[in-house]
Amino acid sequence: MFAKVVSVALLVVSAHGFAPIAPSAAARATETSTSLGYTVTLTSDKEGWVDQTVECPPSVFILDAAEQQGVQTPYSCRAGACSSCAGILVDGEIDQSGNLFLDDKKVDQGWLLTCVAYPKSDCTIKVDCEDEFYKS
Repeated sequence: MFAKVVSVALLVVSAHGFAPIAPSAAARATETSTSLGYTVTLTSDKEGWVDQTVECPPSVFILDAAEQQGVQTPYSCRAGACSSCAGILVDGEIDQSGNLFLDDKKVDQGWLLTCVAYPKSDCTIKVDCEDEFYKS
């Protein structure tokens, strides 16, 4: 009987040693808001545009995620070398280290290229604003 109790106790202790550790409160605070990644809200001043929300993993370009979810936004080169997909970051954080077209001034003004931009948080982006791009 003693051997059975010890065996069960060792099994419980052993299983506990392999149990996943719950994330800390700080880690949970930085988790994404959806199972797919970040929530990206696409907005525009264009007539007839209805704001769209897409779920975007942190390793997928915002343009690609939008297209995969049926949201059509302008683009041309898909390489970060033109302004067809230019947008303005209204809120949140993005990574557009693949950008070849925007200079530091435009980036500082909040401009981004959706074809080479990854979300780093939930964000709101004004899209379809290439005309504004050349006026700013």
